[in-house]
Amino acid sequence: MNRNYNNGARRERRIMKKLEKEGWFCIRSAGSHSPIDIIAIKRLYGFSTTPKGTIVNNLGTVIRFIQSKKTGYLTPMERAEKEKLEQKLGISIEVM
Repeated sequence: MNRNYNNGARRERRIMKKLEKEGWFCIRSAGSHSPIDIIAIKRLYGFSTTPKGTIVNNLGTVIRFIQSKKTGYLTPMERAEKEKLEQKLGISIEVM
């Protein structure tokens, strides 16, 4: 496998491990080549705050869409693809 893929996958797993310690259920979208690398889901109870760019349904379930980037920088093409998907689905995609 190539080094960039391995480094990216390792980074995604680290993000997932951190989120799982905070109580999130995570799904990794390996090899999808989409702006969404990780989907994190959590049920909130009481007066919890939600991270920016999340979806909360009427049952208190929060869904986060995450794109993993080492530096946080998106190329113009990646940014356009991310924004197009956000508009199409009415969501926000976090970059971590």
